Amino acid sequence: MFGQIEYMPFRENYGLLPAETSLIMYIVLIPFALIFFYGVCRGLKVYGYSALVKMSRNPGRWFREFFRYSLLQLKIIREVSAGFMHIFVSYSIFVLFIGTLLVFIDSDILEPFKQKLLQGSLYLVFEFTLDLFGLMFLAGITLQLIRRAGVVKRLKPRLEYYGYLFGLLFIGLTGFILEGMRIYLTKPSWSSYSFIGETFSLIFSSIEASENTIATLYAGFWWAHALTAFMLIGFLPYTNLRHIIVSPIYAGLSYDEPRLPLIAKTPFRLEEIDVSKMEEVEIGFRKIGDLDWYRKMGFEACTDCGRCEASCPAYISGTPLSPRNMIQKLDKILWKRKLVDEDLFQSRYLTYEEVYACTTCGACVYVCPVMISPLEYLIEARRSLVMEGRLEKKASETLNNIMKTGNPFGLPRRERDKLVEELKSIGARTVQENPDPEYVYWIGCLAVYDTRVRSIAKKMVEVMCKAGLNFAILGSLEECTGEPARRIGEEGLFQEQAYKNIETFKKFSIRKLVVHCPHCFQVFKNEYREFGLNIEVLHHTQILKMLVEEGKIKPSLKNVVTLHDSCYLSRYNKIVKEPRKILESLELREMERCREDTFCCGGGGGNYWSEVRRTVRESLQRVEEAVKIGAEVIITECPYCLMMLEDAVRVAGLEEKIKVLDISEIF
Repeated sequence: MFGQIEYMPFRENYGLLPAETSLIMYIVLIPFALIFFYGVCRGLKVYGYSALVKMSRNPGRWFREFFRYSLLQLKIIREVSAGFMHIFVSYSIFVLFIGTLLVFIDSDILEPFKQKLLQGSLYLVFEFTLDLFGLMFLAGITLQLIRRAGVVKRLKPRLEYYGYLFGLLFIGLTGFILEGMRIYLTKPSWSSYSFIGETFSLIFSSIEASENTIATLYAGFWWAHALTAFMLIGFLPYTNLRHIIVSPIYAGLSYDEPRLPLIAKTPFRLEEIDVSKMEEVEIGFRKIGDLDWYRKMGFEACTDCGRCEASCPAYISGTPLSPRNMIQKLDKILWKRKLVDEDLFQSRYLTYEEVYACTTCGACVYVCPVMISPLEYLIEARRSLVMEGRLEKKASETLNNIMKTGNPFGLPRRERDKLVEELKSIGARTVQENPDPEYVYWIGCLAVYDTRVRSIAKKMVEVMCKAGLNFAILGSLEECTGEPARRIGEEGLFQEQAYKNIETFKKFSIRKLVVHCPHCFQVFKNEYREFGLNIEVLHHTQILKMLVEEGKIKPSLKNVVTLHDSCYLSRYNKIVKEPRKILESLELREMERCREDTFCCGGGGGNYWSEVRRTVRESLQRVEEAVKIGAEVIITECPYCLMMLEDAVRVAGLEEKIKVLDISEIF
């Protein structure tokens, strides 16, 4: 009955199965296919048509993003172990799918016409390739199971995941067992190309398995293998694993969406609307139905990997916010359909506390492997709360202060005049006194109204004067940038401040603006451009680096230092080399969370101006991290970071052990 095959290598389809197997298989497949396509169509009704239209409008840009984030998986591989595991699984599934497609063409399209595709050298390459990627598939699935068995704490033990992982493991193993059975029964001379199948064949030989028994078992294993595959495919759209279909397309469509350094879309242009009708303008979202198709698609693209949660300072610090949980909650509402018009705050799907716990550090956006921005949803939710006047007292006072006094402190403008006189005594000149400066140094509100931050402004003026730079200051002409207002969710107030400052810049023909605050830097460089600002914006670390390289200044500090990277400088604007260049002559010890993976001080997102309950403050965690590596000085690049970390040092009683300095203060 069975014997060695000696002729040209070829794939024998259904050779060990009854003749009617192919027909029965397709009949059995029909209900699973219908279940699958019904689930897919549910999603397509929400975003499918719009996604296809956007892809067709700019297929080149879509494919570029798809290639980077879906095929090359550039964000996934930032985490090495997870990256290799995911590459093993995704690439092997793709290759095995192509292999299955080739088998379909060979057996069900060509064979009825007495033609063959899988034969000769092509078939040998086919067998070797599928065995290799099948092995990668099993390795990847095994790694996933190990990671979910408690090795990686952020991965939730969801039943659907285990069901699919064990199902995929079963498919992979039975596939190799079936191959081993075929080789054991037919004994082809080319079996070495199917090196995993041949191994199973040798196992059957070693136990002297009966050929009739193996032949009988073959049909059972074959149907178990096929039915498991059909079930996993059929029910895929009804589980969170539908991200396998949605996320590659979604990531490709991110090419013109607001991603770092941008945060959210500008909902309106103040100059284009009637101010008297501002109350009629609807912005933000309170229900799923308020979101456009792309934001809804983002919920289904979420892989539930937990990277956003693991990097979120608000979550780590014990606030109610978990970016992962928020996206997953909203996805469930979208899937239920009937809840899409339900008020998310009234139904407690979202709470004020979790929405305002966010520090807008951008960590969730930076680490998301499929380009979702939980931050954007939070900002939109804040905008809706502001429109309804639902703000806690301190945040509301901050907005009123900016509106009335041009600064978030609510303090009189004459304080700016006092600081101007102090800076002029060091050597600064105003734009009126120096009408053609190369640089204009932006002092900012914090340097005016906080005595500790004032030292940064004084030191920068001293350094720039010493280096002979041609610069001037705006002095009392400065207004708050509006950054706190925009982060809190008051878009109209932000735009009012933006237009005021842009008008001042244009009036004095400012070409280069130097700022020491990364928050001011962010809005000037990236967010004011939409409203007509087109000047060069430099952070003070960039100026200091230039002066160090020119030999005009040199750090005088002798202590062991560590650098606390500002979120807005490193993650948003990729400025990480400049401060390290400044510090290269010092003994610099890096904290574990550094560069783009820095940990927020807790002062961003308007949190410095509002009350947010936390179990452990972010700043205290950061100081503890610095002490752990033996640092004597924490170097900051941001006035918020400086104030937050200095306060944490005092609270922890570590004033004698470690101090905090702005990077300008080391000269």
